[in-house]
Amino acid sequence: MTISKKYILTVISVLSLHTASMAQAQQGPGPGGPGGPGGGQSQAQREAFRACADSVGMEKPEPGKRPTAPSEEQRAALDACLKEKGFEPPTRFGRPGGERPPQEASAGAQ
Repeated sequence: MTISKKYILTVISVLSLHTASMAQAQQGPGPGGPGGPGGGQSQAQREAFRACADSVGMEKPEPGKRPTAPSEEQRAALDACLKEKGFEPPTRFGRPGGERPPQEASAGAQ
C-alpha cells in the first residue's frame, strides 16, 4: 500500500494545528479576556477590590482623571484585605505588563 507524501503532510499539518489549538485552550484566553492579562477580573474580584479599597481609605478618581497611587500603608492594608477575602493581591497596575512601581520617591521626569 502506497501513501502519498501529500497525504502524510496533510495529516501532520492537521495534527500540528490541533495540538497547538489545544495548548492555547489550556492556557486560557488572551489579553483582556477573563483570566488573561489586561484586566480580565471576575465580578467577585472587582467587588472585593472595591470593598478593600474603601476600607483602607483609597479615594476614587473623578471620571476621566488618573487615580492617585496608594500610600505604602494603604497598599499593605489593601493586600492584606484581599488575601483575607481569598484573592491574590495585584502584582501589576496601570499598563498591561507593567509591574508595581518602586516604593522609593521618584525624582520626576528627566
